Amino acid sequence: MYILKVLVEHSSYRLDRTFDYLSNDYVETGCRVSIPFGRQKIIGYVTECYQTDKTKHQLEEEKGFRYSFIIQIIDQKPLLNKELQELAKYMAKQTLSTRISCLQCMLPIQLKPKSQKTVGIKYEKVISFIKEIPLKTPKQQEALNYIKEHPLLPVKDCPYSLVVLNNIEKQGAIQIIQQEVYRDPYHENIQQNDFPLTPMQQKVVNEILLCHDFQTYLLHGVTGSGKTEVYLQLSRHIIEQGKTVLMMVPEIALTPMMVAAFKSRFGKQVAILHSKLSSGERYDEYRRIVEDEVKIVVGARSAVFAPLEKIGLIIMDEEHDASYKQESNPRYLTSQIARWRGKYHECPVVLGSATPSLESYSRALKGVYHLCSLPKRINQKPLPTIEMIDMVEEIKHHNYDLLSNKMKTKIQETLDKNEQVMLLLNKRGYASYMRCLSCDEVLKCPHCDVSLTYHKDSKTMRCHYCDYQIPFVKKCSHCGSTNVKLIGSGTQKIEEYLENNFLNARVIRYDVDSTRKKDGHHELLKRFENQEANILVGTQMIAKGLNFENVTFVGVINADLSLNIPDFRANERTYQLLEQVSGRSGRGKKQGTVMIQTYNPDHFVLQCVKNHDYQMFYKKEMEIRQLAKYPPYCYLISVLVQGKKEEEVTWNAKQMKEYLKKQLPHVGVLGPAPCTIYKMSDIYRQRMTLKVTKTDHLYETLQMMMDYYNKKGKVNVICDFNPYTTL
Repeated sequence: MYILKVLVEHSSYRLDRTFDYLSNDYVETGCRVSIPFGRQKIIGYVTECYQTDKTKHQLEEEKGFRYSFIIQIIDQKPLLNKELQELAKYMAKQTLSTRISCLQCMLPIQLKPKSQKTVGIKYEKVISFIKEIPLKTPKQQEALNYIKEHPLLPVKDCPYSLVVLNNIEKQGAIQIIQQEVYRDPYHENIQQNDFPLTPMQQKVVNEILLCHDFQTYLLHGVTGSGKTEVYLQLSRHIIEQGKTVLMMVPEIALTPMMVAAFKSRFGKQVAILHSKLSSGERYDEYRRIVEDEVKIVVGARSAVFAPLEKIGLIIMDEEHDASYKQESNPRYLTSQIARWRGKYHECPVVLGSATPSLESYSRALKGVYHLCSLPKRINQKPLPTIEMIDMVEEIKHHNYDLLSNKMKTKIQETLDKNEQVMLLLNKRGYASYMRCLSCDEVLKCPHCDVSLTYHKDSKTMRCHYCDYQIPFVKKCSHCGSTNVKLIGSGTQKIEEYLENNFLNARVIRYDVDSTRKKDGHHELLKRFENQEANILVGTQMIAKGLNFENVTFVGVINADLSLNIPDFRANERTYQLLEQVSGRSGRGKKQGTVMIQTYNPDHFVLQCVKNHDYQMFYKKEMEIRQLAKYPPYCYLISVLVQGKKEEEVTWNAKQMKEYLKKQLPHVGVLGPAPCTIYKMSDIYRQRMTLKVTKTDHLYETLQMMMDYYNKKGKVNVICDFNPYTTL
C-alpha cells in the first residue's frame, strides 16, 4: 500500500497544502488522481508517493484521522517534470499564490489538475506499402509505383481514386491504416538560409556562445538592427549542441511572424504555444514537446513553462513589454521565471529590446546583466525622421479634424507612391463616450466607474472592463433629451475617416475587436503584407515587432493618451510605444518618416523620441524615479483590497495599513486610496503601494495578513509583486 501527498484543485488559501490518501498502486509524482473530498469527487495532483507496511486502521490510529483511498489514477506519466514541479514551489512563495494555481498555469487546459475535459487525438488514413506484386491493370501498377515513392502517403493527398486504392489493397500490395497526426497551427513552410551577419551581430553571437553557464544578457538593439537574425543563429548553434531553445514574444500578434522566421530555418523542430491555439492544437504541441520531438518552442508569455529538457538558451524578445506580467493569479513576471529556468539549466538568458525597461538597463549598467548593443540598422539606412505636429497650432488655424493638414498630405503622398502607411491610436472602439448636451450626463457602466464606449460596427455602448453592453440609442437615459453627442475617437472612427477622405485607401483595422476570431492576427497581417491594403490602423498592437518593408510612413494620432495616465511608468511606456511604432517605418530600402500629433511637443519624452535618444530618456527618467523613490530604486508591492461593500473595503484597508506599519517599519506605505477605476464589476477597490528596499519578514507578514483577511471573507486581499501598473 502507498501513501500519497495530494494537492487538491481548489483556489482557497486554506486548502493550500497536501492531503494524505491511500493507493494500492504506486503513483508517480506529477500525475493526477481522482479523489473523494468531503462529499465531492475532485481531481488532485500527486506531489509525493511512498510505501507503507502499516494497514489503513494502524495509520488512522497513529495519525488520529481517517484515510481515504483514491478513486482512480488519471495519468500514467507525470504531466510536469521535476524542474517544473520545483518551479511551482518557487512561484508560490514569490507570488504568495497557491501551489495548485501555479501548477495550473503551466499546463494546457485539458491537462490542468482540475480538468476532466478530453481532447480527441486526430487520425488520418495513410497508405502503407507492403510488397511488390503483379497487379491486374496498368492504372493499378502506376498507382503502386507512386505509393512506393511516397511512404505513408495520406489518402487525401493521393492522386488516385479510392476505388483504385481499394482494389490494390484487396490484392495485398498495400494497406490503408489509421495514423495519428498532429494538428499544425501554422502550415506555411518557406525554407530560408541564414543571412550573413554584420560585424556587430557576429560580435553579439560570439559573446553569448562563449557563455557555458547561467548569465543574463541584455541585447539593446535599435529597431531594424537584426535582433531576430541574432536569435536565429544563436538557436542554430544551440540545437547543434543537442540542446533546446525557448523563444518568447510578448504578443500573440507577433507569434506568426516569429514562428515563420524560425520555421523557415528549423521546420518541424519548432513548436508553438499561445492562448489563441485551439484546444487540440495546444494539446498536440504540448505532447510534441513532452515527447522530445521538437528543439525550439516559440510562444507568448505562457510558453515560459514549456516542458523542454536540456534547455541551452532562453530568449525574451521585447523584454520591456507589459504583456510579460501576468495580471491574474499567480501574478508572475516572465523574466523572473525565465531567469530561474536559466539558472536551473545553467544556460544564458537573452533579453532583447530597442527600448529596454529602466530596471533591466540599470542592471546592465551595474554589471548584473551583460550589455550587448546593436546601435545601427542592418541595411545601413538611418532611423526614420520624426516630426512633432503641434495640435494647438492646428486649432489656431481652425483645423478641428482628427488629422493635421501635414499628416493628411503625407498619407496621400505615400499612397500615391504605392507605399504603405501605419497609423497608431491607442484607443479601441468608435467614440470614447456619449455626453448629453442638455443635462451634461455621461452614459456610464452600471457595474464599473467608467463611461461606455461606442462601437459602431455592433451599434452598442460597451464597457471595456466587464464587457457590459447595451444597444446604442441617441437619447439621454437621465433626462430623455435627444441632444446627445459622441465624444472622442477610437480606431473604428479613424478607419471610417480614412475610407471617407482618401479615395485610394484600403484600410485594415488591427485591434482586439478585429482579431477576436482564431487566426485573426495572422490573417490581417498577411493581407497587409501582401499589399491587399495600404493603411494599417491600430492600437499599441501595431507597435511591436512587425516588419513590413513597404511601410514608409507611420503616423501617431494622439501621443498624449499614454503620457497623461496617472502612473509612474507613464513616461517610460510612452517613450517605448512611440519609439517602437516609429521603428516600423523605413525597414526596407526606402527612407522612413514619422509624424506624431501632440498638444505637448516640448515634453522631454517626445523630444527624446524625436531624436531617437534612449540614453537621454534614461538619464532624465532615472532622475525622476530617484527623487520619487520608485523602481529601480526600490521594489514595489501592490496590495489590492476589494469587496462588494464600500464601507468594509475602506475600513479594512485602513486596518491593514496600521498592521503593515507596525510589522514592517522599514517599508514605505502609500495609501490606501481608491483605485483609478474605483468600482469594477460591482467590486469596490482600494490600493496600497509598498516601497521596499529590504525584504526582512516581508513575505511572512504579507502571507499572514492575506490569510487573516481572506478567511474572514468580507474583503479579498491581493498582493502583486513588481506590478506594471498602479492604476
